[in-house]
Amino acid sequence: MGQKLLNYYETAKAKGSIKAQMRLAMITAISSAKAASEPDSPENIQKFEAAMVELAKEFK
Repeated sequence: MGQKLLNYYETAKAKGSIKAQMRLAMITAISSAKAASEPDSPENIQKFEAAMVELAKEFK
């Protein structure tokens, strides 16, 4: 469970280190620890995809 969600955290780390990971957690309201146990549901994936769009704007 949550493997896709954890991948979003790895991508965020590559974009902007811990600051981007913290921002991802703030936008999605799902911490990296919680992401490991959350399902890779379409709703969660959509939430993370939208958050990644925001991160792309903030961490160029």
